[in-house]
Amino acid sequence: MIAKIIVDADLCIEPGVSNKYRFLYDILPLISSKIYMHTHALGEVMMPPSAVSQLNDLVNDGKIEIVNESGLDAKDRVIFDAAYRSLESVMIDPNRPNKNKGEVCSLAYAKATGIPVFATDEMNLQPIIDSKLNTGMDDITCIRIVDIIGKAHTGEVDVPRKLCKALWAIAGKKKEVFDNSVWPI
Repeated sequence: MIAKIIVDADLCIEPGVSNKYRFLYDILPLISSKIYMHTHALGEVMMPPSAVSQLNDLVNDGKIEIVNESGLDAKDRVIFDAAYRSLESVMIDPNRPNKNKGEVCSLAYAKATGIPVFATDEMNLQPIIDSKLNTGMDDITCIRIVDIIGKAHTGEVDVPRKLCKALWAIAGKKKEVFDNSVWPI
């Protein structure tokens, strides 16, 4: 199990698409003992209604802690602001200032508070994090759905294969790929 993660909005949407199968609600607590989400990222999850519902249930049940920079002490706030400015320079378009803001706020918060894992489904974010934030101290690693399944396959997180395969399928990925290369039988 991963000690602490901060979750991005996009990771909540695909696993949260089903009312019948509450993958978001069921799987996130199996991955990490302490889950955080920045208020801006939370506000980005508006659809589908089942994802919003599962996310609200996770928050109401105390399984996700909603955070923002206003609660940081002065030292951590300086780190947050510096990380935010560094990421903002490459991730936020002044013509679309809210695009990627959830990721930037979440990553800056993670850097300021020592949260080592950013749960996202963004494919090309790790190189930006490596160049803008990771210095060898309090580094941040992205974990995507495929990585979560990989950690389950190796036993690092306790998510059964059947649940991983269902998560893979509900995320719109091919079951044959799962069976042949992600987690072969």
